[in-house]
Amino acid sequence: MKKPWLEGIETIDVNKPATAWGGWLETLGLTALVVGISFVTQQDDPFRLGEGFPWPIMAPLLAGLRYGFAYGFVSALLILATLGVAINQQWQITSGFPLPWSIGVVVVAMVAGEFRDMWGRRLHRLEGAYQYRAERLEEFTRSYQLLRLSHDRLEQTVANSGFSLREGTMRLQAALEPMGDSICRLSPSAYQQLLDFVAEYGALTQACIVGLSADRLDTASVLAGAGESFPVDDTDPVLRRALETGEPAVINLVNEYATEQDSLLAAIPLADSTGEIQALLLVRSMPFFAFHEDNLKLIAVLAAHGVDHLRFGTAASSTARFAAGFERVHQDFLRFKLDATLLRLPALPGDAQRVYEKLRSAVRAIDLICMASDEGQTVIWVLLPLTDIGQARAWLQRVDSFSEGLAGELIAIADIDPQRVRSLEPH
Repeated sequence: MKKPWLEGIETIDVNKPATAWGGWLETLGLTALVVGISFVTQQDDPFRLGEGFPWPIMAPLLAGLRYGFAYGFVSALLILATLGVAINQQWQITSGFPLPWSIGVVVVAMVAGEFRDMWGRRLHRLEGAYQYRAERLEEFTRSYQLLRLSHDRLEQTVANSGFSLREGTMRLQAALEPMGDSICRLSPSAYQQLLDFVAEYGALTQACIVGLSADRLDTASVLAGAGESFPVDDTDPVLRRALETGEPAVINLVNEYATEQDSLLAAIPLADSTGEIQALLLVRSMPFFAFHEDNLKLIAVLAAHGVDHLRFGTAASSTARFAAGFERVHQDFLRFKLDATLLRLPALPGDAQRVYEKLRSAVRAIDLICMASDEGQTVIWVLLPLTDIGQARAWLQRVDSFSEGLAGELIAIADIDPQRVRSLEPH
């Protein structure tokens, strides 16, 4: 295919040899046509030897310019042969053979042919160089596209797998500073800490946290922001769905017309473990590769854990922190089907504190432990979030405290009665 910058220029395919038969046939036909027209237009002097322009010279001139030296030279020889026959048969009246005229025809044909051959060779070299560069450019373009696609997939893989929910929950406690008062509402600085943390893990480029006033959204109360600020429309279908249901709402799950509007991508209610909605996290912009179910679930879970940590992270009683943590894990199970396991370990009054201290040093960063009175008995409870029964048994095998013969009961989050945990009394 001819390139746009070569329009109007005859290009030569260096990989396809030109056929000679077409050129020779056209040269012979052109020569015969010119000679025939000359005889028809002026029968007594068809070669214009007496006066006027020698029009038969056009045949070798055009043949040489069109196909090259050899074609023009042969056309000139045919013109001279026809002239000789015409003189011999007295079709052309002349006193003798016109040698200067004949030499002029041959010279014109040779010059025209050589000119065409010279430019043909130059175009041939240029076309070869162009094709070589075009092939290299195509190879480079393909390599660039493959590299770009590989980079995008690698970026998506890193974005999806690099920040796990367990890692995020572990880092959340160190990144956020609890307020120390679970009664008052969180301050804008606390919300800003939470939004910065969630934006880093969820790849949010434009988001904000908006407060509530009398169970209604206060669009003028923007408590925290990430990226460029944007106006909040309380009639946005995504926002209204989140307020109506109290659950996270996503644009592609609201209705088929929401994507045609300038709507939010997601709206996530920030509710603590007691079920009270503190504010709403509104997401306006995020990378396309991050807009999927797993990442949105990660954002919702981390935001909810962050609110609980900010409100209850410094509770005076370990039992109160345990109960608040259980409520959050139980809600995560009901809403997102995230596994969790509880360990119930009855202990003798004399050994309870010693076993409690050993277990507290063995638990992981996101685990919670407390010692409480359950049905008149001292019981040590351990909450293992994001852990199923099989993983909990593997954890038990690594705990040296059970080598003393203490029998513990593992209870899946789906099998525990929430009221049983809520009624625990501090020991």
